[in-house]
Amino acid sequence: MAHMTPGTLFGEQFAMSAWNNDHTRFEADVYELEVIGTLPKTLHGAFYRVQPDHAFPPMFGNDEVPLNGDGNVASFYIKDGHVDFKNRFVRTPKFEAERAARKALLGRYRNKFTDDPRVKDILTRTTANTHVIYHANKLMALKEDARPFELDPETLDTLGMVDYQNTYRCPTHTAHPKPDSTTGELVGFGYEAKGEASPDIYSWTVDKQGRVTEEVWFKAPWACMIHDFWATDNYVIFPINGLKASLEQMEKGGEHFYYDENLDHQLLGVIPRRGARPEDVKWFKTQRGCYAHTINGYEEDGKLVLDANVWTDCHFPFFPNSKGQKFFTNPMDIRAPVLRYRFDPKGSTDEMIRPDQVVLEGVFEFGRIDDRLSGKKYSSFWMLHVDPTSPIHANDQETVPAAGFNTLVYYNFETGKTQSYKHRDDTTFQEPVFVPRYDGAPPEDGYVLVLADLFREQRNHLFLFEASDIESGPIAQIKLPFKLMDGLHGSWVDGMDVDQATKARNTATNGTS
Repeated sequence: MAHMTPGTLFGEQFAMSAWNNDHTRFEADVYELEVIGTLPKTLHGAFYRVQPDHAFPPMFGNDEVPLNGDGNVASFYIKDGHVDFKNRFVRTPKFEAERAARKALLGRYRNKFTDDPRVKDILTRTTANTHVIYHANKLMALKEDARPFELDPETLDTLGMVDYQNTYRCPTHTAHPKPDSTTGELVGFGYEAKGEASPDIYSWTVDKQGRVTEEVWFKAPWACMIHDFWATDNYVIFPINGLKASLEQMEKGGEHFYYDENLDHQLLGVIPRRGARPEDVKWFKTQRGCYAHTINGYEEDGKLVLDANVWTDCHFPFFPNSKGQKFFTNPMDIRAPVLRYRFDPKGSTDEMIRPDQVVLEGVFEFGRIDDRLSGKKYSSFWMLHVDPTSPIHANDQETVPAAGFNTLVYYNFETGKTQSYKHRDDTTFQEPVFVPRYDGAPPEDGYVLVLADLFREQRNHLFLFEASDIESGPIAQIKLPFKLMDGLHGSWVDGMDVDQATKARNTATNGTS
């Protein structure tokens, strides 16, 4: 009898959304995508986004954390009304080692103690699967457990890890650095900056040439998932939640994080953006909940104004609580309202900081702004909302088993008005991205791009909306001939920047101008 080698086969896994009920795992080029409607002639640039997508069945099967998929970056390059698509896996050391072995070798999410011994000396475990940004002529794929990976903006080839010209001194790097359009700087941080489950934070600024010019190391009261933050003209603010890191739990083969359900508050750590010392950080208490993504923050009349959606409980059910129980919350009981905090960064830390305004009530996520206003006073944001009264149909007979982001929302602080858009009863949305109408357009004048998941067709369309009039529906739909998984984050990069980055890369490679 011939010897039979077991083939590659994915088992059931917990998915963050009903759309991600399978793995796509492909790389593709599609020249000249179909377009319903008309794309503006002035629209020139690339929309880059990344999705976690396991290249191989994970070692822990249905106990896998969905955040642990390999980074698969896609680009939609738009020029003169035409659109070309490309997607590639980021060639991290993890991806390369597992492709060579044709199987998963790295274990649990951010837990080196569960890895196959063959990869014990791997350079980095990161999957580079969380965000794609552009700064200082570099397109970078990010995940908060490691330094970024640079990608070729045209081919999406992986070019290597970024160390900001050998000036970056931390092993970790936020997936959500903040651009400063006035100075050209990039502001960010690394948490667990001195090893697994360490409470150390490394706060930094990179100048427009791509070199670290400001840095400070300090300790948080406890180690936790600091996924996002705020940066204003003069301050950096870190949200400290109850998703705590546990080295003991990792060493026993468990998850990197657990949720401390007994914690009765969260913290906001405020430190000067420039010339900071470790002793300058101030810790303000805020109400119980679970910080995740921020929207924007700025300074006004000597106070910080900070906007974010804040989950009322743990929003990652695959991490255990302090008793070791996973899926310990009822998702129907959890909300994520949009809150605005307003407080004096020089004020007393004795009293709890409470929201100055509940901007939107319900379940909201993935808030985006005109990135040119990051850290500045702004008027508008776009984000996703779950409307539980509108079930999502997989087909004409069945609805999907879980609620999804079926509504795109636009909010304007100046008018206090909200617009919303639902497409069809089978459609959910991915994170929106703002696109300036043209290079140098006034703030918040432009478009919004958002990927729509079409369940009946099992494919995606990329919708383009007038940013200030989403309720009228998309002015154009870019049709993909296949399905992408729900991604995490992405960026619009102006066409001149794409071309400049490509030219800079070619110059560095070929030694010509």
